[in-house]
Amino acid sequence: MKTVRKIIRHPHFSKFALFCFTGGIATIIDLAFFNLFFIASSMFVLSRVLGIAISMSFNFSFNRAFTFKARHKGAHHQAWKFVILYAISMTANVFVGKIVLSLLSESLFSANIAAISGLIISIPLSFFGSMLWVFKK
Repeated sequence: MKTVRKIIRHPHFSKFALFCFTGGIATIIDLAFFNLFFIASSMFVLSRVLGIAISMSFNFSFNRAFTFKARHKGAHHQAWKFVILYAISMTANVFVGKIVLSLLSESLFSANIAAISGLIISIPLSFFGSMLWVFKK
């Protein structure tokens, strides 16, 4: 029990919890647009890229203002780093999703399983990249 309290009191735990909450909302935005694009086109990679790209603006704004409270530099200084980080994260996300999708059928359900698999890979990459590089004080 002491270990759990120690983890919860760690300053990075609250940042990670808020990052995950923000990411949860961004994921809903991402998957909503992904599903719209995938239903319309059946193109997995294009649908993933568009869904992620749309959710990125929310994600950047919320993480900058609330998760990392990174107002020490102008947004434009952090935005280019954020775009680079999320390009790398998106590449990993789509790559893993494409591999998972190749193992499953090409249905909407399978596409969502693949999309979520990609998110599992990109979350830690995005968190540590944001904390240690994009929004670092």
